[in-house]
Amino acid sequence: MTAIESFLNRLIDYAGLFPPASLNMLTSIRNYASYRSGKYAWALGRLIVPVARLTEFSAALTEVGSDEQLTPWLLGALSTGDVQQDARLISGLDPGVAVVDVLESKATNLTEVHKLLLATPPKTTLYVEFPLKNCGQIIPALKEGNARAKIRTGGVTADAIPSVEQVAEFLAACAKARVPFKATAGLHHPLRSVQQLTYEPGSASALMHGFINVFVAAIIAHYGATEEKVLAVLNERDPTAFRWSKHALAWRDQELSAEQIREARETVAIGFGSCSLTEPIADLLDLGWLA
Repeated sequence: MTAIESFLNRLIDYAGLFPPASLNMLTSIRNYASYRSGKYAWALGRLIVPVARLTEFSAALTEVGSDEQLTPWLLGALSTGDVQQDARLISGLDPGVAVVDVLESKATNLTEVHKLLLATPPKTTLYVEFPLKNCGQIIPALKEGNARAKIRTGGVTADAIPSVEQVAEFLAACAKARVPFKATAGLHHPLRSVQQLTYEPGSASALMHGFINVFVAAIIAHYGATEEKVLAVLNERDPTAFRWSKHALAWRDQELSAEQIREARETVAIGFGSCSLTEPIADLLDLGWLA
């Protein structure tokens, strides 16, 4: 596996139901089915669906048809906030067709985190989204509970985008505790850049994080990089600073082998949710980083 393949392997969860795309269920399912059989299926992660819409998902999948399915679809499900309701709705899925093996929830404090840890079903991976100011408290608790962290890296308004300092603190805390994480929102493009916040004509623009920045920063943090270097990667806007070869990625004077990338991706830097798979892939093709 090449360095770019190690980096992108199952990196992108498809969240077409969510802003700014906000597609309907049928369209999202058709897109995901197409991605599963497409050229870059190896970069595709789970389909993200709210638990509250799992019944709608099952009906839509039946309508679309599942002849192309060789294996059940893996779903990341967003909790309703009600553990019993989550369990009931998840149990209604046909495991031969789709499986919820990831549950994503929110918590504001340690008490809520501990409740989630106790309530999560066996064999389900729990991701918890929390206020970034609470990194120091909550990430160690996730480690104790064998759960994972989730960071929101953007949104449809500029104030939803966390600062590079906040992202760096989150990545450093995950690296220190060896807690895996995923990101969500605002990572459609590879590099930090000014982009439109929505697909609407005349949409406002803002300086957004890039998924290459965030995950390269996470990987070097995993291998002990200083906070200064992590911040520098998050702030990097020059594509020529990243040099991909078959067996390595170099960012300025820092080199990562394909094996180091694979190990960090599997253990800490898990992936990110995006309402588009085609957009990040197209940008990588334009940069010449992907063939």
